[in-house]
Amino acid sequence: MVELVDAHVVRPLRHAVLRPGWPAPESVYPDDDDPRSAHVAVRRAGEVLSVATVLSVGTVLSVGTVLCEAPPWEPDRSDGWRVRGMATRPDARRRGFGGLVLDALMDHTAARGGGLVWCNARVAARRLYVRAGFVTRGPVFDLPGIGPHSQMWRTVGPMGRTVTD
Repeated sequence: MVELVDAHVVRPLRHAVLRPGWPAPESVYPDDDDPRSAHVAVRRAGEVLSVATVLSVGTVLSVGTVLCEAPPWEPDRSDGWRVRGMATRPDARRRGFGGLVLDALMDHTAARGGGLVWCNARVAARRLYVRAGFVTRGPVFDLPGIGPHSQMWRTVGPMGRTVTD
């Protein structure tokens, strides 16, 4: 089940997957509580992930956030949106949950007029973003303590129409 949720719902998985061993406040983003931001979660709705994985219905499997934020290469842009905190439980990966989260975040962006959507994608996750229409901008760079990333972007038109520039 894919749903819009409050920030406190996405933070535990965001922390466990993206910032393990770091203090919990490192998983709180400055604009998490901005009313324009959206947080999406995929929760278990009765399916079995594997014999070894026993999860209760409602367990959060995958999360993501989109925030109003101009891209660093165009800081005055007023229609910038940043995808952050994309995370999927290791035992739930490769089942399409990340794509569902990303689609819901793009729908949120489109419902608010669209714009340029960007992210700092972990190198290992670039295929997810490419499948969603993102393109890479610039070389791979290292985020200290986190690892190699690529800036990626795409545009989203109003009401879900993809704009090609």
